[in-house]
Amino acid sequence: MIARNNSMYCEGGQMMLGKTLFVRFQSRFIERVPEEPLLRRMNKPRGQFFCPSCGKRLKFADGYLACPEGHGSLNDSVFDLNMLHAHDKIKGE
Repeated sequence: MIARNNSMYCEGGQMMLGKTLFVRFQSRFIERVPEEPLLRRMNKPRGQFFCPSCGKRLKFADGYLACPEGHGSLNDSVFDLNMLHAHDKIKGE
């Protein structure tokens, strides 16, 4: 994630984030504000997701879509990312 035009740009997903997700990710992944416990997901979400902090591809394990480096989970943001901030198609997906 890089700052661009008072928002964030996901290089891996080739997309801009709206202000709501920008604020959520800024506090969770950059400022490291503790998050509320998230419900576990029953199924792995489709697509590729990347950590807003380090850019590594997120892993799905034990019901959580989370950074392998421990930066946090995107469980509560999957709907917003897929429906409201749809990523461009990535080759090979």
